[in-house]
Amino acid sequence: MDNEKDRKKIFEKYFSSDSLQLAWERMVRSNGKDVKDFFGIELYSVNLEKNLSRLSELIIAGEFKPQRPFKYYEPKPTKTHRTKSVLNIEDALVYQAIANTVASNNYHKLAENNSFVFGSVLHPEVEKGIDILNDEDADFYFFEYYIPLYNKFINSVNTEITNTNIRYKLETDITGFFDCIPHSKLLITLNKFGVEAEILDLLNDCLNIYSGTKDSVTPGVGIPQGPAASFFFANVFLNDLDYLISQSGYTYYRYMDDIRIYEETEEMLSEALILIDNYLKGRALSLNTKKTSIEEIGEDRESQILPLLLGYGEQSTDYSSNKSGDPEKQIYLTEQNPDNEQSKQYIIKTIQGKELIKYCKKEIASVEKFLLSKFKSLSQPNFNPRALAGDEQLKRDIINIAYRWRSSNSILKNIDKPILNKELIEIWLFCVEHFFWKANHFCWNLNQYGPNQVIALKLSEILPKFTSFEWVRYQILSNMAIAQKFNSSELRNLFRTCKNEPSALVRLGYFKILLKNLNTDHQLFTSFRQAVKDDKEPYIKRHMAGYISRKTTKENVDDIQFWFGL
Repeated sequence: MDNEKDRKKIFEKYFSSDSLQLAWERMVRSNGKDVKDFFGIELYSVNLEKNLSRLSELIIAGEFKPQRPFKYYEPKPTKTHRTKSVLNIEDALVYQAIANTVASNNYHKLAENNSFVFGSVLHPEVEKGIDILNDEDADFYFFEYYIPLYNKFINSVNTEITNTNIRYKLETDITGFFDCIPHSKLLITLNKFGVEAEILDLLNDCLNIYSGTKDSVTPGVGIPQGPAASFFFANVFLNDLDYLISQSGYTYYRYMDDIRIYEETEEMLSEALILIDNYLKGRALSLNTKKTSIEEIGEDRESQILPLLLGYGEQSTDYSSNKSGDPEKQIYLTEQNPDNEQSKQYIIKTIQGKELIKYCKKEIASVEKFLLSKFKSLSQPNFNPRALAGDEQLKRDIINIAYRWRSSNSILKNIDKPILNKELIEIWLFCVEHFFWKANHFCWNLNQYGPNQVIALKLSEILPKFTSFEWVRYQILSNMAIAQKFNSSELRNLFRTCKNEPSALVRLGYFKILLKNLNTDHQLFTSFRQAVKDDKEPYIKRHMAGYISRKTTKENVDDIQFWFGL
């Protein structure tokens, strides 16, 4: 009896209604739209307090059972894949609730490393635990905003590069980090952080269900990529390594599994590398040999300075409209994206009205000049796409300015009118094809143009080239769903193609096109609806149920769920 009382007391600490409320607040604010169960979020939000109370009772009673998440493959620049996981809403809440309690109980211990560990740093408000729910002006973000943190990492690295006493640098990272973390080692680490055995047993059950790829589970190994809680647990897992290296006196910086060390001699870095390698091997991890190097820092140190990550707040040194001649001002550019809300607290000054219009037009003109110069021979027979796509710095520059162009046009669309130079269409299409691991960004840029026959034809041509990359095909299909128009014959062909498509993610892309273009009284809409019901992937049924409910307006989500067998 006492054991049962103790168990319930422990579970109430982690999974009370208030604890799940905090998990909810952090989960809905986390970055990564592509790994959120938005249909689950929509359903829970209708009667949030009741749903969280019911889930709390279920977990405390020991009746919660984790569910297998929806998984898909996202490409890397190397043409290999990473597996992304979309946890069911209740699994996401349980996972985040565990992370919340561990984080608040160990906030100060983890914060000791904030001078050299920069990835997924806990927000200071995390220390308050569930008491934060009583704050009127509560900031519920789990992590600090990533752009200043990444730039702090880069500034630390650049400081070492410009230090003439430092002659050598070690760069390395961990092979398949998230996928290879052994559950047993992680649970032992969490036990050292004060996590009770009962919670570790539940987390172990969850991780075994969440593990692996979409094709198979890998019991005992791997944590799901996507949820914020995974980034936290990954940092906790490396905490002992941070202590070991920093206490050995090395100049050490880490951004998640990206490790940099700087020293006066090559021998010191060789010793550090062996130390890291032995530590990781003892925990079933290994270094990525292709990304591991010890190099001498050349005399031209300025050429090795790494660029800062520009984003929602951007320093501008050549533009100022104030009469005082202030040489610098903070410019705030953001798309209408809930994921960006956290950035606002880092903005010093926001420009508005005519000043903002002028700035956006200047940004667009700068982007156009750069792109049209770099791609001036794109239509020529002697154009070499491999040479252009192989330029690493150019790729980083293009991805950055693609964001600047899109942000500026998104703003102009609301307060003036966008500047959509059609000469850039061919460039954005080239980038979809050759910078495929960022296809979503370039498809978002193409969306700005609306229905366009040139875009439609080229994307249809590109689509079959990515049979091995479901995420790229999904991004292309999502663009078609948003920006392209289809006649009845084309829609029927898409429906037939969808029925034979093995990838659930790609089927979801086709379903979005059909839903967007079909009238509810069309015969094909009935066929489409039945195809969703018959689909073998529960995530597709859940994802489409909300959209279908809004499209028909005659049925509520509960009725559609029942019809879909959810």
